[in-house]
Amino acid sequence: MRALTTLAVAVVAASASAFTVPVTTAAATPAPAATAAAEVPPVASEPEKLRAARTLGIVPTDAMLLLRDKEFVIALWRQATGPEVRASAELAFAGTDLACTEWIKSGILSANERDQAQRMRDAEAARVAREAKEQAAIVVGIAPDDELVIQSDRDFIYQITQRAGGARVRAAALVAFGAPAAAQKEFIANGARAAHAQDQQDAIDAKTEATEAEKARDAAEGARGRAVSVVLVVPTPEIVSLPDDDVLRVIADGARPGSEIEKAAVAALRSRVRADWKRFIDTDVYEANWRDVAAVLARKAEADRALVDEIRHKAVVGGIQPRLARAAERALAEGVGGVQSFLDQGQYDTLTQSFSRNAINGNIAGQYLRETADGVVVKPGAAEPAPGEGLDATWRVVAGQAGEGCFSLESPTKPNHYLARYYDGKKTQVAVLPTDGTVDFGWNATWCVDNILPGAGVTLRGGADFLTRQADGRAGVGIEFYWWVTEPLPDSTEITVNWLNKYLPDYDPYTDLLVSPLGPEQIDGTVRYRDFQRRTAPGQVAFRSYWSRGGAVHPLTTGRGTACASPEILAVYLRLGGHPALGVPVTDEACTSDKAGRFVNLAGGGSIYSIDRAGAHAVFGAIRTKWLSLGGEKSTLGYPTSDEVAIPGGRRSTFERGRIDYDTATGVATVYPAS
Repeated sequence: MRALTTLAVAVVAASASAFTVPVTTAAATPAPAATAAAEVPPVASEPEKLRAARTLGIVPTDAMLLLRDKEFVIALWRQATGPEVRASAELAFAGTDLACTEWIKSGILSANERDQAQRMRDAEAARVAREAKEQAAIVVGIAPDDELVIQSDRDFIYQITQRAGGARVRAAALVAFGAPAAAQKEFIANGARAAHAQDQQDAIDAKTEATEAEKARDAAEGARGRAVSVVLVVPTPEIVSLPDDDVLRVIADGARPGSEIEKAAVAALRSRVRADWKRFIDTDVYEANWRDVAAVLARKAEADRALVDEIRHKAVVGGIQPRLARAAERALAEGVGGVQSFLDQGQYDTLTQSFSRNAINGNIAGQYLRETADGVVVKPGAAEPAPGEGLDATWRVVAGQAGEGCFSLESPTKPNHYLARYYDGKKTQVAVLPTDGTVDFGWNATWCVDNILPGAGVTLRGGADFLTRQADGRAGVGIEFYWWVTEPLPDSTEITVNWLNKYLPDYDPYTDLLVSPLGPEQIDGTVRYRDFQRRTAPGQVAFRSYWSRGGAVHPLTTGRGTACASPEILAVYLRLGGHPALGVPVTDEACTSDKAGRFVNLAGGGSIYSIDRAGAHAVFGAIRTKWLSLGGEKSTLGYPTSDEVAIPGGRRSTFERGRIDYDTATGVATVYPAS
């Protein structure tokens, strides 16, 4: 039975619950783009529903067009005739709301093309998923009507809890209803039948006046009934009372021609040993059924893998969907489970990208294509962004409204609103506009990638013009303009912009970053800081950049710099209390005047100096002022050899050739050269 358990986990059809809050047209209305709006799950537009229906030659009623996406899918399924369209609709309906939306947007089109070309991809998989539920329904005494067996696993199991007669079946169904997807599939494939067998045994045991022969007969009839349900035969009293060999004939007749069940039933019938007949009824029929389903699943897995590889290839060639390409690559590496998860959800979760003005030819990096209340602009975000602010610089990259090969950029907060060109009477502008289903809108909302240059980025052409940044900072169309394609939800705080521009030679969105963030930006009141790593030492802090309100960004490094190499400064800074105690850096680290060490000045009035022979140490206040007045590191005292410490009546710092003491009572710093 281990094989059957494996089968249950692998049975085709998405099992995510349909018991979710429906996405309605009203719910899709976003807050103004200038606020931290939440991403809204996509829904199919009315023009997309019209197109989906017309694909099948169906004229939808107004009432149909008002249906939620999931309900619209089932409405089309009721009228569809093509096996691939019906099968793909069933798989979408048994999955998530998002799967239904994507089926309306594009899945029905490709499924109809497969029907026209008589290329079967989903039909067998949908049949297996449907028949698994039909078998479970029949065995527990429920009529398996069409709309019951195309529901999600969870919805189907809920119906079992409500409609099954046996107490053990209802109890097992209730447990499965709240269990993970794999356990729900196991219940449908095996659990319902096993629980029903226990209900039957309980009924047999309750017949205290029955003879052992009568109980054995009842048990045999129960086993026959469960066996014939595998080929979707209702176990009527007339059938379950047949001799075992006649039951095998019923199963052979009901099996799909050429199937493993048919072959195994015929082979058992050829045996003259009654024990072979009984063994087939008790176990072999289920093993044969597993082999049939496993063959379908293997073919489906191969087709799914080919589809994911095709999605990956198109994403790579297209040039503006690197997240989708990486997700497909990971799915292929993860095997059957990863591929299925990608097709069910992952391919939709990784459609979002952001577009940043590149920093070639004097451009400033960190300026993103943004949808704001004032229109579409190209600018950095706020220095102190509100949560979710980067959503205004995020776009859902989908197939072009005007056809394959190009793309449309959909707003993640307003489904079916796209970045589109329009003519205002004077010149062509761009804005985020709702689709109206017309050919003209589709053409205006479609952008093609003309050029891909590693390091420079991509060009996005609409018609004869390119998407560009105008002199006033607004997005528009014009001459060739290159964009970096970056991760969604970008921040472009002062620290991020400093990183992108200062470390530009190390930055290329199309390759691994030589310098990249090591975790999110941290906030402490008016101070923000972020750690960065180098590709040569992943996971290790290379430097930490600090910024405070009204100031500039300054990094503190770990390790030894390439210029004026000396011990790290960041560790000393943190050991002495960091920004709460010393203030943020107010200068970048710089070489000392003798080029032998490094130093940084701090907002709290101190400095940290670092040199190999003396280490890294901080000097503060009057002691620092006195030391600098003497020439600092070039003075007769040399570099500091300790941090400032308390002494009776004041403070002290030691240097290579002496010390400076500060008297708290007099406010005087006195130099004591080494004797």
